[in-house]
Amino acid sequence: MKVKLLSLLLVFAGVLYWQDSTSDDAMDKYIEEYKQFQAKADSVTELADSLKEEIIIADNESRAAESRAKVLSRQVNTLRDETLSMEERAEVMKETLLDTLVLARQLLPLKDSIIAKQKETIEVQGGQVKELESALSSKDNALRMAMIRGDSLQAVINLIPPAPKNPNRMFGFKLPSRKASFAVGLAMGLGAGILVIK
Repeated sequence: MKVKLLSLLLVFAGVLYWQDSTSDDAMDKYIEEYKQFQAKADSVTELADSLKEEIIIADNESRAAESRAKVLSRQVNTLRDETLSMEERAEVMKETLLDTLVLARQLLPLKDSIIAKQKETIEVQGGQVKELESALSSKDNALRMAMIRGDSLQAVINLIPPAPKNPNRMFGFKLPSRKASFAVGLAMGLGAGILVIK
């Protein structure tokens, strides 16, 4: 009878231990969710790295546009100088052509229209240069903000610690719960007590 009781207690404790060791506990679920979070954080890091590459490309484009703006600015200055030179020559021609009224009547309107076109061209290109400089300034500000945001995001991601180890596992095996340990200990204690008494 005592052996049967001892056997039943041992079987009961074994079943409790087996049931407890095969069920998932909250820590396993937490570690799984944490690993998923870390995977998302890694994908955000990859996105931040790709954003850095795009920022470098945009910065290079910004420098090229700035170079083009400088070329346009030099062209505007050259056109302005040419216009002034044309005005001076027109004045000289005007003085020399006073004797020939027919030629003067033909050349003066032509000269005025040329000068008007040159001034219009200079004004248009000057406006384009200002717009390009404004666009470059806005793009530089956006690039700086994107770099600051990417660096701060990277710093936050780098602070994420690795997933903790499950304290409910040892050497890859799941440890029994307190209830199962109590039941197994009780069964073994009763069994040992029965054997000692016998």
